[in-house]
Amino acid sequence: RRRVCTAGGGGSASDRFWAWTTQQRPSWRESPTEAAVAFCVFGVTGSTSVALVRPALKRTIGLEGSMREGPWSYRITSLVAVSPIYATLLVSFGTVAGRHRYFAYMANKIFGRFLPNFVMKRISETAGWCFPGSRIVK
Repeated sequence: RRRVCTAGGGGSASDRFWAWTTQQRPSWRESPTEAAVAFCVFGVTGSTSVALVRPALKRTIGLEGSMREGPWSYRITSLVAVSPIYATLLVSFGTVAGRHRYFAYMANKIFGRFLPNFVMKRISETAGWCFPGSRIVK
C-alpha cells in the first residue's frame, strides 16, 4: 500500500519536511530548546482550542458560560468538545514546529483516554504510519 508521506532524505519539499519533523530528537528534559518548543506548542494549542470551542458552542447550541461560574452543561460540553480539538491541533502545531513524533504520541495518549480500544486499533490499521514510535503502530 502506498503511503502519502515518506521519510526519505531527498525528493520534494514535503518529503524533506516530513523527514525533518519525524526525526528523533532529544528529550525535552535534556534539551532547553526542546523544552521551549514543547511549552510554546502546548500553550498555543491550549489557547487556540479554547478560542475555537467557546464561540462554536455559542453559535451552534447557544451555550454560554465559563469553567468557574458554569453552568454545568457548559463545563461538561466544553471539556468533551475541547479534548479532540486540542489533540488534533496539538499534532498540527507540533508538526509545524518540527516535533511530529512527540506531539503525535501525546495526542495518541489523549485520544486513548476517550476512545475504546477497537477504535484505537482501527486507527492503527489505517493511519498508524503517522505516529512513528507510538503505541498504536503495528
